Amino acid sequence: MKYDCDVIQDLLPLYQDQVCSGKSRAIVEEHISECAVCQKMAEQMGDSTVEEKLTEEKNSVIQKHQKLVNRKTTTIGMTMAGILMIPVLVCLICNLAIGHALDWFFIVLTAMLLVASFIVVPFVTETKRFLWVVMTATASLILLLLTCCIYTHGRWFFVASSGSILGISVLFAPFVIVPLCKGTKLERHRAALTVLWDTVWLYLLLIACGMFINGDARYWYMALTIATYIVVLVWIYVFVIDYGKSSGQTRAGILVMISGIWLGVANDVLNFFLAPVGEADGHGLGGLDLSKGFSMDDIAVLNANLLFVIIVVSVCVGGVMIFSGLVKEKKANETEK
Repeated sequence: MKYDCDVIQDLLPLYQDQVCSGKSRAIVEEHISECAVCQKMAEQMGDSTVEEKLTEEKNSVIQKHQKLVNRKTTTIGMTMAGILMIPVLVCLICNLAIGHALDWFFIVLTAMLLVASFIVVPFVTETKRFLWVVMTATASLILLLLTCCIYTHGRWFFVASSGSILGISVLFAPFVIVPLCKGTKLERHRAALTVLWDTVWLYLLLIACGMFINGDARYWYMALTIATYIVVLVWIYVFVIDYGKSSGQTRAGILVMISGIWLGVANDVLNFFLAPVGEADGHGLGGLDLSKGFSMDDIAVLNANLLFVIIVVSVCVGGVMIFSGLVKEKKANETEK
């Protein structure tokens, strides 16, 4: 035997995991064919029974601990739910005692449901807690708005609910849609689905507002025109960022250029579409006169000059970013070849 047992035993773990070099493997095999001690140690290392038992015991301990934690959190959650029922029961008794119908009792009940969605739901759900909190809180808020609207005999429920859902969606829709799409064919399109959800609720809010104020054709024309001009830019962002094939710097340059142009021509585009209903303000690029600079004496000229500068700067900055990104892409492709 050319090598000491200590050296071979140090190599045995690498030998068993098949990560040692071919030369080291040959040395180990030659040694254990002649050394009974090292051969027995190699056989013991190859026996996975002990490791499997340790893994099973570890998983068993983890599961027991998780069950204990879940039991405790569920108990805490149910205790909090019981505490929240106290004001509900008090309101029920008071409401009945004074001979009123169960009107504002339901307001208190739905309000407590909203509170419970934040302090009870996280304790009684084991997975996707944030998702459950957002969904239950939204549902409770809508119920609260509906109850208040019925109690006050109002007709503002659809305006309030659609506006609330839109506001919540803008903040939390990504955190809800992403886990729901994970592992499905929709995962690739989660950004588009998020913007689609927000877009639907924006138009529903416009519809609810139009119905609330009994809006005429002028309202619908103006609201849909302005909203659509903004929404189209948002969708351009989605397609460029999420589906663009170029580098991040190139896509950023494209968006800088588009954003500047979109903002610069906004007044002219909206004036064109709103002129038939008499809402064109005339403050577009038509008043451009760089010789007057940025004087406050003529607002139309000032506005036109500022918009022109925005367009020029965004085109220049975006163009530089696009050119730089394309150069880097070209160098990266040449390096790969």
